[in-house]
Amino acid sequence: MNKVTISDIAKRFNVSTTTISNALNNKPGVGKETREKILQFAKEFDYQPNYFAKGLVANQSFAIGLIVTNFSDPYYHELALGVQSEVDEQNYSMMLFNTNNSIENEKRIIETLIARGADGIILSTVLEDDPNIDLLNDIKIPYVLISRLILNPLKSSGINSVTADNYGGAYKAANHLCRLGHTKIATFAGDMRTSTAVLRAKGAKDAFDEFDITIPPDLFVECGYSKSRAYEAAKDILTRKDRPTAVLAHGDTMALSVREFAYEKGLRIPEDLALVGFDDISFSSLAGIELTTVSQNQFTMGQTGAELLLEKIKNKKKSTSSNNIVLASELIIRKSCGYSLRGYVK
Repeated sequence: MNKVTISDIAKRFNVSTTTISNALNNKPGVGKETREKILQFAKEFDYQPNYFAKGLVANQSFAIGLIVTNFSDPYYHELALGVQSEVDEQNYSMMLFNTNNSIENEKRIIETLIARGADGIILSTVLEDDPNIDLLNDIKIPYVLISRLILNPLKSSGINSVTADNYGGAYKAANHLCRLGHTKIATFAGDMRTSTAVLRAKGAKDAFDEFDITIPPDLFVECGYSKSRAYEAAKDILTRKDRPTAVLAHGDTMALSVREFAYEKGLRIPEDLALVGFDDISFSSLAGIELTTVSQNQFTMGQTGAELLLEKIKNKKKSTSSNNIVLASELIIRKSCGYSLRGYVK
């Protein structure tokens, strides 16, 4: 038998195609017994919806775009899987794009998604002064931010977002190092044009202040979440005569670069250098690495962001209200920080 269509099912039950569509999409207007017969028939004959035709009728593509900065970073793998799980559940598809940290690329990708008829966009790429937010607002396409925020209240009104508690996570990480007795702590920061790095820096500073610890400017290095830049910064900082005893990195990939150079230098972790990261990517828990880090559940972040976006698309909301969801961050204590050696001293 050829592929079964809605028209075929309608003829089989001598009802309209609208009735079949309502039954298949769990909409009202169909009796319970009739709905069950239709669903059973569709299942037996492996009915597959024609999304192209469905899209023409509804003036939708049933596809969304996910824009990330660097898909080679394991952080974004889990984020994308979370988005994918939700769009699959709701019978949408996802187009994935990578900006390579370029605002120009981000703009080009947004324009490409508009041209392809995407129903909405999820961004994990925005900068604090990102001009593409204005572009999205002008186009009036539904969009949601995940992982990053617009901190400026004059520009953030009406924007839906899902982020981790970056401030709280960094506060916990810095507090942990202080309680272990460290006073000379280097920070390997992310891109300070992003909300993630700004909030992590503020959270750590507040923890340091509580212990009357001042981090000198030369021990706060902006590495832009780049593995190579973190490695070069480690070359400089860890070869100084008066080197720090601990490093707090805004991302696990940067922390692992610090770890790489530390071992090349002959430093022991955690005996000679305590190391704490942020993100809890899959590599961090591996035996021999066992990185102390802050977990922020990227999968749930992506899943929740997709759920928010699809709700906006389906309800076609034009409200200026914001729905900002902040997921809890958890400090995961492993062997790289030295807690297992002597515990807290403060």
